[in-house]
Amino acid sequence: MELLVIKDKRIDYDGSAIRSHWAYRNFGILGNSIVVFRGKCNVKVEEMIDIEDARAQKEIKSDDMIHYIIEIFAFPNVLLASALQKLFIAKICEFLSEYGVKTKRKGDDIYVEDKKLSISIATVSPVSIKIHIGINVEAKGTPKDVNAIGLREIGIGDIETFMEKSGKALQEEFNKVKKDSLKVRWAE
Repeated sequence: MELLVIKDKRIDYDGSAIRSHWAYRNFGILGNSIVVFRGKCNVKVEEMIDIEDARAQKEIKSDDMIHYIIEIFAFPNVLLASALQKLFIAKICEFLSEYGVKTKRKGDDIYVEDKKLSISIATVSPVSIKIHIGINVEAKGTPKDVNAIGLREIGIGDIETFMEKSGKALQEEFNKVKKDSLKVRWAE
């Protein structure tokens, strides 16, 4: 899996990066990838993947987030997509514990002190699994009905290092899963 961490510019997330081949079209990355970048988040209802959120007309926004766009070219299976999403969220929780941050995972969301740190969605395209994870840098510009928190509020100030190291942690986790899946034989 190829990892690209974009530190030299901001990219706002509007939901369109969840489409297939986004990393290839925008950065020339062909195949399994994780693209990590920082920017605002503002997903309009028409771009929402979660039908429950769209039906409720929920706002998905933040003034400053780290975004992880993950694409895996495997049999497009929404159950596998959801399982991988939760694995990646658990890995980020594990990574945050290295900073001394106590987290709680509720489904595919990360909470710190009962405040929401992240957003996430997993889906499939005809050719791939797509996952977006967003982590608040600061809890500004989030919906009024969401009790949010950001990395800065929990003592993580070096955002670029966090982007790099967390991206590598997700890359390593996927590569280990992939390797482990290749070294076993079927049960007879």
